[in-house]
Amino acid sequence: MSNKDYYKQWLQLKEQIQKASLEDDRLQELAVGSIGIKPQATAVEIVARVYCKYCEIYNKLCDCYDQMEQVQRRPYIRKIIDAITCRLFELKLSLEEIEAFEFTYSDNALQQLLMVPQDIEIMCPFHYPFEIREEEMQYIIDEILAGNRIGDPTPTPSEIERKEEKRLEEEARAREEKEAEMKRRMAMGEELSDAASSVQLSPKELEEMRLLAEYNGHINNIQRMERSRYMIREKTKKYNKDENLYLDLAGLKKPPARESLRIRAALLIQRIIRKFMEVKRYRTRDNKLKNKLGMIIPSWSPPSQKIQLEKVKEDRRTFRKKYYLKWLEASMKENARVLRLREGNIMEDISDEIRQWLREWYSEVRIFDEFPYPEEGGSILIVKGETFTIEEYIEWRLEEDKRLKAEAGSPKSKEQIKAEKLAAREEKKRLQAEAKIKEAKRLLDYKKSRLNPEGDPGIYIRIGMALESVHEAWDLYQNQWKEYDTTDAPEEILKGFIKQLITDDAYKDIQLKLRPIVDDMMRLELNLLRNSLKVDYLAAGIAKPPQSMKRKKPKKIKPPKPDKIPPARMFQMLVDEGIVRKYPKTTLEDYWGDRNYAAADMRAVLWTPSFPPSCIGDVKELIKVRCILTMGSTCPNAVRSQLLVGPKGSGKRTLVYAIATETNAILIDLSPMNVYDKFPGPKNLKTMFQLVNRISKLMQPTVILVDDADKLFYKKVPKEEKIFDPTRLSKDFFKEVLKPIQADDKILILGTASEPWLAKNPLMYKVFPSTILLPRSDYGSISFVLTHMLMKYHGMDREFNVHSVAQALRGYDINTIRKGVDSLLCGKRVAELYHRPLDPVEVVNAVLDYEGGVFTGVDDYEMYKEWYISYSPWGTRYLDYMQMLESQLTYKLKAEKKKN
Repeated sequence: MSNKDYYKQWLQLKEQIQKASLEDDRLQELAVGSIGIKPQATAVEIVARVYCKYCEIYNKLCDCYDQMEQVQRRPYIRKIIDAITCRLFELKLSLEEIEAFEFTYSDNALQQLLMVPQDIEIMCPFHYPFEIREEEMQYIIDEILAGNRIGDPTPTPSEIERKEEKRLEEEARAREEKEAEMKRRMAMGEELSDAASSVQLSPKELEEMRLLAEYNGHINNIQRMERSRYMIREKTKKYNKDENLYLDLAGLKKPPARESLRIRAALLIQRIIRKFMEVKRYRTRDNKLKNKLGMIIPSWSPPSQKIQLEKVKEDRRTFRKKYYLKWLEASMKENARVLRLREGNIMEDISDEIRQWLREWYSEVRIFDEFPYPEEGGSILIVKGETFTIEEYIEWRLEEDKRLKAEAGSPKSKEQIKAEKLAAREEKKRLQAEAKIKEAKRLLDYKKSRLNPEGDPGIYIRIGMALESVHEAWDLYQNQWKEYDTTDAPEEILKGFIKQLITDDAYKDIQLKLRPIVDDMMRLELNLLRNSLKVDYLAAGIAKPPQSMKRKKPKKIKPPKPDKIPPARMFQMLVDEGIVRKYPKTTLEDYWGDRNYAAADMRAVLWTPSFPPSCIGDVKELIKVRCILTMGSTCPNAVRSQLLVGPKGSGKRTLVYAIATETNAILIDLSPMNVYDKFPGPKNLKTMFQLVNRISKLMQPTVILVDDADKLFYKKVPKEEKIFDPTRLSKDFFKEVLKPIQADDKILILGTASEPWLAKNPLMYKVFPSTILLPRSDYGSISFVLTHMLMKYHGMDREFNVHSVAQALRGYDINTIRKGVDSLLCGKRVAELYHRPLDPVEVVNAVLDYEGGVFTGVDDYEMYKEWYISYSPWGTRYLDYMQMLESQLTYKLKAEKKKN
């Protein structure tokens, strides 16, 4: 797409944002007005419509932010993205509360909006991994993980001397061994040509040699096969020719058939060939039609358009970076010019603003308000109108006079004041306890009222707190760009930068730079005015002039202490211990699975809904919202620790690696079986926590992995694992790892558990309040995997019955199925596909015979469901919801029985 196309898309996107914001406002009115919505399916559709619109807008905003070459518009788009991200979290939580389940289905709302589920799949944003980490930190990570030691401390002269002596000793020892080996070979009469073995090759050169040898081996194999095929064909041809000549000369050759019989045979062959070609043309035409309709998957596909598109996007990012550098250069020049020419005028304007504020106070109430402290922002608060207004001062003055008169009439002792404060605290606690009891009673009454369908008040929607930030970000953009966003915009609106905005921003920057200087001058001037005012009051006979309310002095923000250990050294220490480690590059596309397309309709049935289990594709959607969006957001309501629970082989670790890859995060492995022998002792353990906290913040985005988190919180440690002390970190994990994470940190804690019922639920819930239960492999996901695996082979029947195979293999993990199919379709079997088509039984047997395969039965998975209901708050809400549905159905059946 060109710059004009992206600009047109942006203008259309602005209209979509306005429409979605209006619909969200109407949803907010229902929430604020406590208007109940029923039935449940209607509430889901109302909230899901807004959620789906925001998901589509979010994806388009990320695309515009990534590819738009107008550098001055991008910061405003980023603010809109951040605000919409926080709103998406709230809407997702509202959907979960309405459906009483963490997996939500918006299919009915998508039908109304004429959208498909792929339209609302959250796109993994480009700007998450590449705009957070500093270049210096990225360099340290790349170098150390590549095997280069840059974090080691600078050696002292004595250490250098010791290393040199050690190196010389090793060289002398190697030389002596080589000489002894040569003498031995000479004595035994062996050849001494060993020049090649003395050449030391680097690991990279050895790998290149291995790949070259493997390539040459494949080439030689193909050449041998081709020569063999050619020689067999020639030998067979010569043999047939010699045999035919021999039979002819010996008179043993059979006479040819009569002409009529040969004609009949030719006609029969022609008829069969014509029928065969007709069937072949029909099948080819049918396959082309099915291919266009997406009913079958061809074995050959053209070069991926996605790769070409990514190359184009990368080129646009290069151009955007060039524009950004030019804009920075122009901004620096303009700032210098404005400061040189307008410094005095700007300082006078700021002084006039503050003096006008002082005049207003003096003319109205004959005093001066407190000047804001520098830590608050100084006179910026005066300009924004965030200081004490004159009307507020008059009200405060009246209340203060009443309080002073009351205190003057009956002065209180220190004990009385202390007792009053204690009583106030006790009263506050009492009111909080009463409010808690009242809220619990309200919830109980609400649950009881929902048991009867006639008195059911409906579902109340959660009030959103992030909608205001969406409006603020949108208004901020409109105020700056409304006059520029026109249909016939000039080139500087489409790409590059606008010079007028550079000048305006220069004035703002210079004002912010000069304002603290002017504030210091005006504080001195205010002190002179106050002294003069005090003299005037004394001359008028007022010994104690009125004062404004004292401002509470904010705490000074202490600058962070410099690290005693440089970041490279800390990172090198964790890498050496194996706590920070490399991980296989995996994307969410590698986590194969399909979503549940029938769940929305089955859950929307009135009175008797059914709740089918979630599918693997539903997990991917939840991972994108809870994990990938959380990594890039600054939302206070984002949960930064997730527990992935599921049977062995369900893909928990694959998901962890995919999240880390999508966000370009470093992986810190604090698994019990990884750190049991690292940093022994309480003091060293504290050092490890300090290193982990510092590195995770310096080099964010960061994923902290706790594999087998159930072992970290064991109820009772098994005897065979006591030597590893798996609960070593459980006591301090929350305080040392989770608690220091702030809302603006790009840090995510991911735990995995295969036997969660062995852990202490309260202790584990404190660290992992959010849980994602991975389902057992389902029919739809296995069909999806088998189709994509088998149809890549040219000889495969396009109509292969994957559905019966998927039904037979339900419960086997996807990895077992993939490895079983790969072992079945070896080179020989692929070559036989043309004349011996693949049978579904072969696929089933290959998976069943695969060693190390994992099967999870229905009864086995029930253990996970029961644990989830007891652990997660969604389990309790699901049970309450089922009880409510059962009660409503009972009332309904009784009412129908009375009518009959």
